[in-house]
Order: sequence, then structure tokens, then C-alpha cells
Amino acid sequence: MLEALLANWTAWVVKHARAVLTIVLLATMGAAWVAVTQFQMNSDTSRLIRQDTDWKRTHDTFLDTFPQYYRNTFVVVSGNQPNKVSQVARELASDIRAHTEVFKSVYSPASNDFVDANALLYLHPETLNDTVSKLADAQPFLTAIAKDNSLRSALQLAIDALESDEPLPAGFIQMSDALSMAAERAIDGNDKPISWRDELFQADADASYYQVIFVQGAQNFGEDMPDGLIINTLESVIDELAHPYIEDVTVRLTGQVPLEHGEILSAMNSAQFAGTLAMAILVGVLIWGVRSLRIIAATYLSMLVGLIWTAAFAMLTVGAYNTISIIFLVMFIGLGVDFAVHLCLKYQEARTELCKTEALIGTGHELGPAIALCGVTSAIGFLAFVPTDYIGLAEMGIISGGGMIIAVMISLTLIPAFFALVSDPRPPTDLPFVGAMTNIVADHSKTTAYVTLTLAVILTAIASQASFDYSTLSLKDPESEAMTTLQELQDEDVITDYALTYMAPDLDAADNAKERLNGLAEVSEVRVPGDYLPEHQDENLYILEDASFFLESVFDPVEMNEAFSDAALLKLLVELQTGVETALASSTAAELSQSLASLNAAIAVLIESNAETRAKFTDLIVPPIRKEIDWLGTALFPDELALRDLPEDTRSRLISPDGHAIVSITPAEDVLPVAVMRRFTKAVREEVPEVTGRPILDIGIGEIVVKAFATAIGLAVIGIFAVLMLTLRSFVDSILVFIPLAMTAMLTLAVSVLIGLPLNMANVVVIPLIFGLGVDNGIHIVKRFHQCADVNDLVHCSTPKAVFLSNLTTLGTFCALSFSTHQGIYSIGVLLTVALTALMFLTIIALPALLATFSSPKVLTQESVVHTT
Repeated sequence: MLEALLANWTAWVVKHARAVLTIVLLATMGAAWVAVTQFQMNSDTSRLIRQDTDWKRTHDTFLDTFPQYYRNTFVVVSGNQPNKVSQVARELASDIRAHTEVFKSVYSPASNDFVDANALLYLHPETLNDTVSKLADAQPFLTAIAKDNSLRSALQLAIDALESDEPLPAGFIQMSDALSMAAERAIDGNDKPISWRDELFQADADASYYQVIFVQGAQNFGEDMPDGLIINTLESVIDELAHPYIEDVTVRLTGQVPLEHGEILSAMNSAQFAGTLAMAILVGVLIWGVRSLRIIAATYLSMLVGLIWTAAFAMLTVGAYNTISIIFLVMFIGLGVDFAVHLCLKYQEARTELCKTEALIGTGHELGPAIALCGVTSAIGFLAFVPTDYIGLAEMGIISGGGMIIAVMISLTLIPAFFALVSDPRPPTDLPFVGAMTNIVADHSKTTAYVTLTLAVILTAIASQASFDYSTLSLKDPESEAMTTLQELQDEDVITDYALTYMAPDLDAADNAKERLNGLAEVSEVRVPGDYLPEHQDENLYILEDASFFLESVFDPVEMNEAFSDAALLKLLVELQTGVETALASSTAAELSQSLASLNAAIAVLIESNAETRAKFTDLIVPPIRKEIDWLGTALFPDELALRDLPEDTRSRLISPDGHAIVSITPAEDVLPVAVMRRFTKAVREEVPEVTGRPILDIGIGEIVVKAFATAIGLAVIGIFAVLMLTLRSFVDSILVFIPLAMTAMLTLAVSVLIGLPLNMANVVVIPLIFGLGVDNGIHIVKRFHQCADVNDLVHCSTPKAVFLSNLTTLGTFCALSFSTHQGIYSIGVLLTVALTALMFLTIIALPALLATFSSPKVLTQESVVHTT
């Protein structure tokens, strides 16, 4: 019945070819309008998976209680001088806050008045003692500056030290270097202020210092790039920041918002690039394999029309693409030509014996049913994810399943209409390696069959080692700024993305939980709100009290305020130069000699310079050091801190209005290995069940994906095997068709093990697709095998060539995906490239050998045959 229906349809299409092409053209124009005007990108990646679970409800409750932690952008300021980092971060946070129309929350925990006032109190006692020692060395210089708000006393101090018979004081080199630095900048006309706090405390130049600003902004999930306004505004603020230290620091963006923004942008750009590359590969493959411009034109036209219709279908059904489903538009470039290639090559073969009309109708009659069934099996492979909780792949399944049916309809309509109006294609040719195929398949079929089965066992053993990457970060571009910055923050222990968070009902419960959790081997650190107070308050207060006595002179009132003229400054510089030259002549210490030499050279130039340069020299030293003295006047005299003294924006991130307290739990090991992550989360949840954090979310989401993967494979295998039994009506043939499919799946998993590319949230679609796409080839080969006298005839007919070329075009498309920067699309491309390569050769070499060994050609009745190429 189906054969007759398709034969009649083809006859009608051929008779009304011009009208059919016109209708198709108009419909395509309408579909294009729908596809373009209704295009939407659902970029809310949190909606890709249905998460109706206890762990998701716990996470939602946490975010409802502490909304400050929802979807933050981390603005990371880093450099090798902590005060410069702090100054830039402070001004940057202020500039970001000014954009109230975009940002609703800006939290800069380490660059505010509270941190400035209590900076010394938070230091470790050893570090604080070292800092106080450096202040003691600088005390004479600081006192001299503070004494009269000019360089008079400071320069006189240096002169007296050089003229004294006593050894130079411990802080002289530091003072000498400071004078040299300021002099050199003044001479160069450099107005950039000196970070005297960094100079005084002499931070480790090899160390990196970080400050993180946490920003929450307005999002619009109706836009293709919902976080675009946030990212673009932040980048604009950073670019426009005119702070004098901006060139001494690095400012980068990371966190959930930049990571997801980058993933969406990468997915869209990758789809565009892969689509363009796939088009080019498709043309190249068709030119090489078909060598008929008419067949190439028909195939290409069929693909383009099907692509446009599928894009419109996606908008009319699902309504929007997600970061996974959008890649089907690229995949269709390869898949959409599959049916067209089979029809074209069958028509090319039939045209050598029949007139044009008979050849077209015969092609539709003999091959049409198989094309329709192949469309159904391909759709089953995609639709297998629809019943699962993996919404991202379920939506892709709907779009792809519809696309396969559209491809069948377009191929069975457009191909006969096209060839009804154009001249005949070039006569067919054999595959270039048909001789080798004859030798392997026809002459050594049993050997090939048993080698195939042996290889299947080996591949199964390797494939059993395949793993699933539970990290949701595995889909991000590892070379992107957001990912490299996040990894750097974790490596430097600034922020860990793998800590767990427990929301204790009150502070006492938080302390009790900390005590229990600290006893776990899987936990390295537990922090409660009280841990955000200085750890060594009592000891540090004593150290600072002691330091305040010997630094008391720094804070004495100014004794002299009379003007310090340029003539007076010049006179002191001449005296200082004399003293430096005398000391330099007798110095034997290398460090001191180098310092004195630099100072002597700078002073010599200053003396010869104009008054404006010498005034700049004063301005580079006195006002900024006076500012640091004022800061020391606060930082050296802090009060003992309690939780109530913390800034409101800090305290509100630790204790909620209803009293809930945050408990942060850091793992003792790297939790990227799934076994370690499970062990860590299991141990913590045994003590505090209502815990959340990335490890919990990754495992929970991963388990949903793995379940969806298993469900999809089961549905695909059952559905496709049922189609095979109905089509082939032979249990043996159905099993033989499944052997190349299973081997391809095992080979793909084995390769994933060997190249270190585990399954992830995106590429799990590959295995079900192997069965959905690969069974088409098996149906064609088996049906043609039973129409041939022997396997030798099968090798030389058009079917292997059609299978090879259609797979080669699809392979080119999937290979294009592997050039993507989006890790999910990249991994799909790599694994599908491996799968299609294996499937192509297993189908045209291993399957005929298996059929020749375990089955045999037989005459089929007209009712049971679905003729194929």
C-alpha cells in the first residue's frame, strides 16, 4: 500500500513539477519569515533540566533566604601590590554602583572603610609583628614628614644621618629609595602617585593579591543574551575607569553570569561557524563523490529547503532554541542530505535503463518506503529524550524528530520535481575502493565477520571504563577569561566553587555544626559567621597597643606650617648631595651603595631642574604620605570587634533577618573526581542533611542526565528494534543490523576513554543517535542484500555508494561541530565524527560480511519487500 501511495505521489509530482516547485518556494519563503522573525534563544540554562527534587528545593530555600548569592558576577581585581589593588577595587565598585538602572547589588567586601580601619587587626600575629617592624624602621621618616607637612625635616633627617659618625639607621635605605623614586618620577614628568603603603610595607613582589566585587544585575531572559546588558555595562565601566593605578592591576569577570553568558555566546557563534564550514564540506564531498552538478544542486536545494522548514517548525512547536538544541540546525545540513543522496543515486542508476518518468516513479515506488521508515527510525533516536527530565535534549528531540520527517517529505517531493524539469545526471560510477570491498566482503566474508565479532568484545571491555563528567563547568570554554579566572581563584584559595553551604537555624546551631563537621576527614575547613571576625584579636590588640607608643611621634601635631620655598629646598638638596657623595665613597655594602648611587643621580638632575619639577617632587611625597599617616592613626587604634560591628552588607550575607546563619564547608580533597565528590557530600549530609552547593547540584543534575541517557537508549533500542522486526521480518537480520550499531556505540565510548573525553550533559545524545541514524543504513543494506544474487552483487550496486556518500556528508557536518569553542558542541562533534566514521565502514563492510555468513539472499514476496537502493 505504501509503495503504491508513494508511486502515485511521485507520478503526480512529476506531472505537476513546475506547480510543485512554485508551491514549495512560496512555502519556504513563509517558513523563512517565521524562522527569522520568531527566532528566540532560551538562554536560561537553569531550565535545561527539570529539577523537582529535594536538593533543588533546599537550594531554592537557601536563595530565598539569602538572595544576595543568586546569579552573581565576580569582578576580580588582581595585582602584586595590595594597596593598588584595593584602591582600584574601591573606585571601581563606586563606579559600578552609579549604574543603578542595571545593577541592584554591589558588594565589595575588602575595599571599604571598615576594612581600612581594621586591616591590621585581621593580620596574623607574625605578619603584624613584621609590619610593625617595618613601621618602626620608617618611623623617623614618617615623623619628619608629619612634623611640618613639607620635605624640610625629612631631608634634614637624611643629611644628619649621613653626616653622623654613627652607622646609618635601619630605615635609611628605605627612605633613600623613596626619595629616589619620587625624584625620578618628578624628573620624568610622571604625575602617577606612589603607593606609599605598598612601599612602606614592602609586599612580596612575587605574590598576587586579589579583591573580588560581587555584582547582581537585571536580566532579561526574553533576549537572546539575557546577561548582555550586565556584561556590556561592566566592561564599559572597566574600560572607562581612569584610576592612576589601573595599568598596575588586572580586572577580569567571572562567576555564574559571565560563565553562562560566555556559554550562550560560544554556542551561537559555534553554530554559525560550524554551519558555514559544514556547507563548504558538503559541497566538497558531493563534488568528489557524485561528480554530477545536477545531483549536487538537487541535494543542496533539498537540504536548504528542509533546513528552513525545520527552523520554522522549531519556532512553532518548541518556541525557542536552547544552548543544546540550536546545534541541530548544523546537524541538519548533514542529515538533511541523507535521503536526497539515496534518491538521487537510485534515480541515476534507474535512468540508465528507463525513461525519465518511469525512472522517477520507480525510484519513489522502490525506495520511498525505505526512506520513510528511515525517517521514522532517525526520529525515534532523537525523540527518545522527550519523555525524560532533560528538557534541553527533549526540546532538541522534538525539533530533530520533526526535522527528520520534514527531510523525508521534502526529499520525496523536491527531488522528483527537480529532475522532471532538468536534464539527466551523469551516469553512475563505482566507489573508488570497490575492489578492496570485494576482496574483504565477498572473498573473505567469514573472516571479516568473525574479526568483527571479536573486535566487538574488545571494544565492549574498553567501553566499560567510560565515565560521565558530573561538572556543569565541563560545557564551558576552558580557555575563556571567566573559566581561567575562576580556576585561578580556586588555585589561590581566594574562592572555592566546590564548598558546601549549610543554613543553620541560628548561631548556636552553626557553632554546633562546625564542631561536628570539623571531625570529618573529608572536610578541611568549616567557617561560621564568628570566623569572619579577626582570629587573633586579643594578641593583635596588644601588639598594636605596644606599637602605638613608639609611633606616637608620628601623630604629634604639626610644629611648623611656614612656607618651604624652592630656594630652601634647593639648598637642602645640595647639602644632601654632598652627604650622599661622601657616604658613597666610603660605602662597602652593595645594597646601600646601589641605593645611594640612585639617590645621588636623581638629586643631581633635580638640582639642575626647574622649580616646577622640584615642586612635583614634593607633591609626590608629602600629601600621599600625610594621607597614609592619617590612615595609620585609625588602623593602629582599633576597637575589639563583635558580629554587630561588621558592615551590614557583610553581616547580611552571613546571618539572615530571621536569624539563619551560614556555615561554609570546604572539602579536604579535589572533588572533581566523582567518587571523591560523592564521598565528601555523603559525609557532610550525614551531619547536616539540608546542605547545598555546587557538589550537590552537580551530582543531582548529573544523576538526572545519566537517568535520561539510560532511558533514551532503552527507548531508542526498543523502538528501533521493533521497526526492524516489522520491516525485515527476520530476528536474525534484525540482530545483524544491530551488531554494527552496538559496535559503533562501544567504539565511541572506547574512544572517549582513550582520548580523555568523558560523557557530559551535552554529548550523552550521541549514543541514542547512533542507533537512530545508523539503523537507516542497515535497512538499506539488508533489503538490497536480499534482492541480490550474492554479496558480490551487493558490493557493486548503488546502495553501498549511497550509504557511503550520505554518511560522508553527515560526517563532514559533525566534524565541523568539533571546531566549536563550546565544549558541549565540541564534544558532540568529536564523538559523532568517530561514530559516523565507524558506522560508515561497519555498515558497508562488516554488515555485508555478517549477512553473507549468518544469513543468505532470499526471494521476497512483493507484499513483504520494501525495495531500496
